[in-house]
Amino acid sequence: MIDRIALVTGAGQGIGRAIALRLAAGGITPILVGRTAAKLEAVAAEITAAGGQAQVAALDVTDSTALRALADHIGDQPLDALIHCAGEALVRPLTESTEADWDRVHAVNLKAPFLLVKAFLPHLKRSTNASVLHIGSITVYVGAPGVAAYTASKTGLLGFTRSLAAELKPDGIRVVLLSPGPADTPMRWAATPDYDRALLIQPDVVAETAWHLINLPRGVTTGDVLIESLAML
Repeated sequence: MIDRIALVTGAGQGIGRAIALRLAAGGITPILVGRTAAKLEAVAAEITAAGGQAQVAALDVTDSTALRALADHIGDQPLDALIHCAGEALVRPLTESTEADWDRVHAVNLKAPFLLVKAFLPHLKRSTNASVLHIGSITVYVGAPGVAAYTASKTGLLGFTRSLAAELKPDGIRVVLLSPGPADTPMRWAATPDYDRALLIQPDVVAETAWHLINLPRGVTTGDVLIESLAML
């Protein structure tokens, strides 16, 4: 019998993987969501080897049909946390960014959270202490060059999160944006391969913060959470 479950997107690597491992270590069964089945299976194997449980759902988070099918598969099981870690980065000057770039970044970073909440809200409402946690970005608060599309998508996510928090307050569902500074993840290295490693936040730090947020007592929430490296201040 599964006592608590959480859905984690982008769970095959980086922050999503770290959060999934932390949840499993704490007795929560994560549903690992991502596009690459092999990566998800590898994370599930790590969790199983450590004595935990995990489920794997390889799908595209921008595919509303696939998300609804997963929601149907869960059935009447309450969902205790929905954590959107999947992200699309783009480091490119605006003059070199294309319409396709803009659409791709916004589809994963902003449209997907909308689709996820639409699909799984009935399951969240069945939980006695549900959380929706969106992984944002420090770029929302600090303007930076070369990341206009990415920043716009994460700023939209901030607005969506705040509005959703107010809308779901009567249901006792907390909705929080957790925004880390640059983190030591594959997405970071793919976007900026020459970045100074000393300035990066480790995914485990973000995961521990996520664990704390989703385990706040029912009826308790917080505002936006920003995690920064002291080395960057």
